[in-house]
Amino acid sequence: MTDDDRKRAAMEAIERQILTIGRGSATLPADKLEQLVAMLDVHAGELRSARSGSLDMRSLAARSTRAVAEHLGAYACPLCLSRFGMLLPISDDIGGPARRPGEATATDYAEAVAAMFRWEGGIGQETRLRAAIQKRMAGVVRTCRSRIEERMQVGADSDIPDVRLLARDILRIEAVEWAVGVAGGAGQAEPLRQLAHHAARKAVQWAGKVFERFKEGPTEFSHFDAVATLSAVDDLLVVILRVMESDRDARLAGSHPFVLTLGEQALQDFVNGLQHMTSRYLDIADQNLVSGGAAGSFVLSVLQVLQRILRLGHALAPSVDMLEIRLNHESTLVRMVAMRAKLRSSLKMPGASRDYETRLAVLDTALTDVGA
Repeated sequence: MTDDDRKRAAMEAIERQILTIGRGSATLPADKLEQLVAMLDVHAGELRSARSGSLDMRSLAARSTRAVAEHLGAYACPLCLSRFGMLLPISDDIGGPARRPGEATATDYAEAVAAMFRWEGGIGQETRLRAAIQKRMAGVVRTCRSRIEERMQVGADSDIPDVRLLARDILRIEAVEWAVGVAGGAGQAEPLRQLAHHAARKAVQWAGKVFERFKEGPTEFSHFDAVATLSAVDDLLVVILRVMESDRDARLAGSHPFVLTLGEQALQDFVNGLQHMTSRYLDIADQNLVSGGAAGSFVLSVLQVLQRILRLGHALAPSVDMLEIRLNHESTLVRMVAMRAKLRSSLKMPGASRDYETRLAVLDTALTDVGA
């Protein structure tokens, strides 16, 4: 057997295996996709070698290129792109089969898509695979943008967005960004990164407005908005961390060192609003802590708000200090420790209200959570 015969046999064997993957299938398992990725990379190398060989090998390379390109374009690439889109946490495809036991993940499909992208680039011939891939990635970006824009629609400045849902969508977009980066490259993923950062800045700005509104006029409605916002402490931390990430990107891109970035300005406004609101809640709690003038449920709700504020400040303080944004976490902590001592003393007095025990339990939990 000649060297050309061995190369021919190897190329045809790889080609046959590639042509079996994706035809007549609705989904693919991870091992099949791994096989496809490996074979496409080998096949591209065999094609390059054959094109520099004899006339027969060059003819073989041309025929094999057409066969594989037609199969990928008609079966493997549409299947992988379709399942990739359907399995993303934010998808523009609905109505397709859910992920089946043993089926590959969105990332597995993304790696197969990337391999097809490489195969086309490696053979130096346009088979329109990359155009289809780029079109699908652009569609994914549009879907994510539409989802975020829908979340951020508010009827008026007094409306409060759902920070919890927005934070979860930001996390989903980051997962999509990573998968799109695998499938289409960093350039395809960058718009998603910018979208997540924009949504995070907007969420922080809105939260700051809620706090500022309560400071300006502590009404039942502004109290409700503040409680609703602070009830999503973990979600607030998610968006704040994303804002700080966008700040780092802005600084690395060469933003002016003495001018606040958009993210830093949003964080500054958020912290200012939180501080003003915290002061009002601390004053209300102090005035009504051991007083019979306010309903027990009202005082308890105020203490529960302060509990969330303390938790948020404890988690946030190290990060914002790095940006030289000052947070009054320590002073809040001092005042809440004093409230705890005041309640403990009051419980020793004859006829102490049972409400004091409930209030003390909230303060004990709040201070224990932050190690105080």
